[in-house]
Amino acid sequence: MLVKDIEIISLKQGEVLRICGEYTILEGYVVCRRGNHLLRIIKEGTFIVPEDAFMGGLVEYRAQRDTRVAFIPSSLLAGFLNKQREAQQDIIQLFTQQLDLYELPVKERVMALLYRTACEVGEFKLDKCRIPTILIQAEIAIYTHCTREYLNSVRKALMNEGWLDVSKDWVLLDWERWSARVSVDSLKGRSVL
Repeated sequence: MLVKDIEIISLKQGEVLRICGEYTILEGYVVCRRGNHLLRIIKEGTFIVPEDAFMGGLVEYRAQRDTRVAFIPSSLLAGFLNKQREAQQDIIQLFTQQLDLYELPVKERVMALLYRTACEVGEFKLDKCRIPTILIQAEIAIYTHCTREYLNSVRKALMNEGWLDVSKDWVLLDWERWSARVSVDSLKGRSVL
């Protein structure tokens, strides 16, 4: 593949990638979501945007802030159908995991979202993990299916219990404790609290 075949795309916050192909994030964050379900946050690396026919075009890849990506059209990629099939299977697994979380009380849903976000984009320092300001409070409330007011009460409880630092940022304290409490059962593909 020639370098001239790779297109650099600048996205404004909120813009959605709509063209099927392979993308590499050069700067910024992309959120993969299906409606009110956050599937994952991508900050680096390569990812595939499958054809719109997959899940009725309901899965979107949206720039979470001003973002730059390199785009390689699917027609130029060897083995793209296999890569696309794997990406589709990953999305189905992520969506299933997300649905499984809704059986849990709100506090555990919030903890699971924070832990997963920390694993994907967290900034680790000693035994703490700071989540960059990627999601605003209203989005966290939407993705955990609660009100902002209820999210605030959960946040205060997590601070009082020593899970979160008392600050305006989302800083997870005692990473080993978080890892022991929130883990992923890879055999079943379900989050366990």
